[in-house]
Amino acid sequence: MNFIPPAGPPQKPAPKLYSVLGEENIRKLLYYHYKNLSKSKIKHLFPQEEEELRFAADKNADFFIQVLGGPPYFSQKHGAPMMRARHMKFPITYEARNVWLQCFYDAIEQLKQELNDTVDFTKEMEELFKEFLNSFSEWMVNTK
Repeated sequence: MNFIPPAGPPQKPAPKLYSVLGEENIRKLLYYHYKNLSKSKIKHLFPQEEEELRFAADKNADFFIQVLGGPPYFSQKHGAPMMRARHMKFPITYEARNVWLQCFYDAIEQLKQELNDTVDFTKEMEELFKEFLNSFSEWMVNTK
């Protein structure tokens, strides 16, 4: 698991995303993402029990809240993110990355349906966020 993706580390997305989505919606988004992952081809990498799933989604939401311009919850609770290093114990292939990414895209659609245009999450913001998710997930790949 010494593989390093050629694109390098991701760039942070625009911090405006936090101010538009807000903490509650980011937490919902990550919960939807983890629920999708728990039913996916890579479900063996994620908690299946509801309480553990919610804990993992909430921890990940802390990271995304911080990255999207919100309070530094992840750093305060868990130290520096260093997400690639934290995930090295799990073999992450491009196939697994693609499943993770699709589950996130599906979660975005679920959140958009729930919000029903009550939040100004523009197509441009969505594309910027997806670009970040794409580069972030590629950076997490550690196995060919």
